[in-house]
Amino acid sequence: MPYSNTGTLHWDYRDGRVAAVVAAVVYSMWTLEVVFPVGLNADSGALADPDSTFGRMLESAHRTAAILVMLAAGLGLALGAKRPRRWLTVSWWSMAVFGAAALATSLLPGRCVVSTDAACAVESLVEGVGGATVAQPPLAVIATLAALLAAAALTWDQRRAGERAWPLLALVTAVQAVAAVVVLVLAAGLYLSSGDGSPGVALGWAERFHLVTVALWLLAVGVTPGQWKRGRLTRGVAPRKPV
Repeated sequence: MPYSNTGTLHWDYRDGRVAAVVAAVVYSMWTLEVVFPVGLNADSGALADPDSTFGRMLESAHRTAAILVMLAAGLGLALGAKRPRRWLTVSWWSMAVFGAAALATSLLPGRCVVSTDAACAVESLVEGVGGATVAQPPLAVIATLAALLAAAALTWDQRRAGERAWPLLALVTAVQAVAAVVVLVLAAGLYLSSGDGSPGVALGWAERFHLVTVALWLLAVGVTPGQWKRGRLTRGVAPRKPV
């Protein structure tokens, strides 16, 4: 974590790794709904009830996770691999776009607990759910595609660099691609059919599956070492006056 002494303030590369891992944990917190009275249900679980205590907590937690993702991406750009690696740079910038889009969507009014859930955003808009805005669906789609591009670019970079972790990253990317396609197809279907015909919005298993893949990608970003280097981003601060 950043620390200061008499003259400097440091951001360590490990801060980025920790930020990515914590964000992964936060995006996995929906699994805790099994212990809440609403239960784990594809249509009426805690993620489909933004007015519940757990729903409000998750919304705030995901907003924090988006900030952590941007922090990890920024530190990756500043403290990433030493040699120029174009695809790694693409991955970091795509990760930053994901975090920014997720944060922007979370700040908009609406009934979607998960700000990056494109299907929920589309369903809210076409069914006229209170608070839904036209900006939410495109931002959610951008976040979904940016996360997928970040994972794919990181996988390709690791393969080109000869890192041993690239097969695992390729598996995570493939699973994330499947989940993203399913969610986007579901969103498109909801848009073309003007909703699912039922009141409110529901977060089904497809959206939950996509959250799992996003968490796995962020965990891989934090755990695999190939895209990080040991170093510090140093900024001068005013020295303390002697007592």
